[in-house]
Amino acid sequence: MSMLTQPTAGEAVRNQFARNLYGRSGILGSLLALQVIGVAIAFFGSNGFGTADGQVSINVVDYSANPVIGLTLLWALIAPLYLSGRDSLRSDFIFPGSRATRHIGNSLYFAALVLAGSLTTTLAFMASVLFAAIPGEPLILPGGGVGYYVSLFVVLSGCCLLVASGSYFAGTLFSVSRFAAFALFALVLVFFRLLANVDPPAILVGIFKGPAALFFLKTLLGAVLFFIGAIIAGSRQEVKE
Repeated sequence: MSMLTQPTAGEAVRNQFARNLYGRSGILGSLLALQVIGVAIAFFGSNGFGTADGQVSINVVDYSANPVIGLTLLWALIAPLYLSGRDSLRSDFIFPGSRATRHIGNSLYFAALVLAGSLTTTLAFMASVLFAAIPGEPLILPGGGVGYYVSLFVVLSGCCLLVASGSYFAGTLFSVSRFAAFALFALVLVFFRLLANVDPPAILVGIFKGPAALFFLKTLLGAVLFFIGAIIAGSRQEVKE
């Protein structure tokens, strides 16, 4: 005689994390594909300028991994919408667990991918200096040393976490109630409209101003609040045939 045992909350979270990692490899694959595309754009689409004075000609080429950063942020915006939808919920409910453990597992999964994606982006940024070494031209390295790249990793991780969590919350809210999602979007627009005369960019700069570690803590707090909001909104998420 066999008996089915209900997994604990920790086991359900780990199972959800593993299911995303191994069963939804397209999410990770899309991140890697976009970053490879970003590296190709950085190599072939570099910026440059030149000047000449008599017999002297100077050509300067700026190799940067900014396209990798942009595409990574784009992935952080789009990918969470898939896991927050009803199709994903329907397939997840085949396995034991609750809505809360599902959202927690998804949150940890995206946090892990964001850290991994930020690390590979930082490494791509470090490797971009090799693009100039390939043609054998004189190379000018960016200043800042190791601290610059550590700050880049920390700031990029914070930005991607905030974008991914906000996108996940929006997708969850939209799957629960489209009216609520549009109402929230309208409130955000009204909020920024009210701040039109107060210079919203300056406000955002003031909020996130400070060292990279402090910036990361602020964005981490924002991401946690977004994920908590997704858990609360997701408690009303239903599977409809």
